[in-house]
Amino acid sequence: MKAKSFFVDSWEGSAQKITCREVQLQPLDKNGVLVKVKACGLLNSQLEYAAVSHILFKTNNNKYFPVGYDVAGIVAGVGSDVTTVTKGDHVVGIIPVDYDQSSCSDYVVLQEFDIVLKPERVSFVDAAGCISDAVKSYIALHYLGKMTSDSTVLVLDGASSFGSICIQLARHWGAKVLSTCSSEDEKRYLQSLDIDVSHIIDFTIKTDYIKSIVMLETGGMGVDIVVDSRKEILSKTNDESNAITLKNSNSIISHHDIISCLAVGGKWITSKADLQLDPPHSRQLYLRCASVCFLFEQAWMLSACQQGRYQHILMDTVEKINSKVIRPNIHHTVAFDGLADFFNSQDDLRVGKVVVTV
Repeated sequence: MKAKSFFVDSWEGSAQKITCREVQLQPLDKNGVLVKVKACGLLNSQLEYAAVSHILFKTNNNKYFPVGYDVAGIVAGVGSDVTTVTKGDHVVGIIPVDYDQSSCSDYVVLQEFDIVLKPERVSFVDAAGCISDAVKSYIALHYLGKMTSDSTVLVLDGASSFGSICIQLARHWGAKVLSTCSSEDEKRYLQSLDIDVSHIIDFTIKTDYIKSIVMLETGGMGVDIVVDSRKEILSKTNDESNAITLKNSNSIISHHDIISCLAVGGKWITSKADLQLDPPHSRQLYLRCASVCFLFEQAWMLSACQQGRYQHILMDTVEKINSKVIRPNIHHTVAFDGLADFFNSQDDLRVGKVVVTV
């Protein structure tokens, strides 16, 4: 069976272009599930995952990369050993990066343990718009940060899709939350949240006072967890190998600022695959008994020993969406047929997530 899918397939500096390809789907194995896609979430920073794909697939040129991994749809077929879903069920899940499939397709083939049933009251758009960000937040706070009800959490770029869900989960679990914003749109969104954010650190006013605010809010102790979701930009170098390199797109907060905000035993949770610390920064971490935790949620989908925990996270996430504990931060939706025109002209999205309807 063939499906229409969108992939990133060309590079022009830090820009990216996508095209629609007709791809041959893998035949269903005994645990396979064919899903007719109804909605899929776009990655806010497309090229960040392209870098991951570049590493995993060990390619240099002429490789196309998925546009997204979040998917919600209707089961159109199942393998012989599938017991948790049947044809016609509404499901939601995340495509593992090693499947080499894009969620922006009319059909995708997943394994039974990659998806869970979608509650009837949750729309396809809401489900696809926050499933991976919720899983990422769950892993960051619970499994990496070891957050407790008396923890203090600083979420950088809290108005992003991931940041907003991280704030909602942290508050739901009883933590005190601080967040940052760097535009009026971000500030308005954070102020509109129906949850208590202890302090919104506004970088449109001043950029060098994050430590003083954190220490004031924590009685001089510092925060237990810093969740760093700042985006990165990919570009091709001009050398002969055309290697893909990463650059930070947001330099408002330095490594020194982040480490200075940590409490004794604090954790800096970051998605930056290319993080490099100078010796003075390492010494600051040492003196605080603090640590850096790298957050790559796809590792859980690529590890068979984590399938049980991963299924638990997926089921708990959709239940929290259904009970309104998690409210998706959807910026707007785009029709499947209009995706290429939108994607090839879009700017970096700072607030919310874009969802494609199929």
